[in-house]
Amino acid sequence: MLDHVTRIYDDITQTIGNTPLVNLKRFAADHQACANLLGKVEYFNPAGSIKDRPAMAMIDALMASDVFSDKTEIIEATSGNNGVACAWICAMRDIPITIVIPEHMSIERRKLIQLYGGKVVTTPKHLGTKGAIDKAKEMVAQRPHAVMLDQFANQANPNMHAVSTAQEIWQDTGGNVDVVVAGVGTGGTITGIAETLKRANADIEIVAVEPASCPVLTEGRAGTHKIQGLSSGHVPDILNTKALDRILTIDDDLAIHTARQLAKREGLPVGISSGAVAAAALVLAKQPEYAGKNIVCILADNAERYFSTELFADIG
Repeated sequence: MLDHVTRIYDDITQTIGNTPLVNLKRFAADHQACANLLGKVEYFNPAGSIKDRPAMAMIDALMASDVFSDKTEIIEATSGNNGVACAWICAMRDIPITIVIPEHMSIERRKLIQLYGGKVVTTPKHLGTKGAIDKAKEMVAQRPHAVMLDQFANQANPNMHAVSTAQEIWQDTGGNVDVVVAGVGTGGTITGIAETLKRANADIEIVAVEPASCPVLTEGRAGTHKIQGLSSGHVPDILNTKALDRILTIDDDLAIHTARQLAKREGLPVGISSGAVAAAALVLAKQPEYAGKNIVCILADNAERYFSTELFADIG
């Protein structure tokens, strides 16, 4: 007789988190790395990116607040992944949502938002994500029942990573984690991970990654770049810069090249920001002082969100 355990989820949001931590052995060996590179593969989340975590947390917090009513609509600015995640959750929560997104973000993200029933408003490329934020705030001011989640300032964002992403890293490594490398978009991922893991072990090194052509944290200046999901051109309110031990900049071409390497060598079809994070992790992994250490790099999303971008140039 077959044993069986019933495992039926109430809805798909219950599958968020517990994403795999994968040893990037072939990629590391190709570059003569002396550290262990471990990729936290976040496209295993049900809507395809790390943003599923904070999107659910922010929307649940809104629904539990006095602000929420059956007339509430959400207007949110994003470079894409958070927009997809929010639209996905709003589809299940029956909440109208409009996503404001810079016009140069991938068409795949915009179409996914619309697939989930969300509306899309685009803003000029040269204004970057900051332009989308300003437009969203303007729209909220004009609509009496509109609210903005404001992922760049919403404390539910880092809090979710504190209770999920950070805990998973600690558990999956048995506490044997030396370095965590993550990109900075809203600042929620790296802040939640850093504050939590440093309470467990103050010696864990937290390394932030930003685009070389938009070095807001390292040089205090903004610029256009092709690493969708990273730097919005301003320092996010929720980013705890004091929890960062090091900030590395990666240029667009290296990020794209590294993302392609991860697909070909590790079978991991990740996006451009993941390529940037892996490239930064490799900078450390090749240094003798990191020999034998475990370096965790956050791989935020899937390459399928980038068919229309430079990641797939010359392919097909």
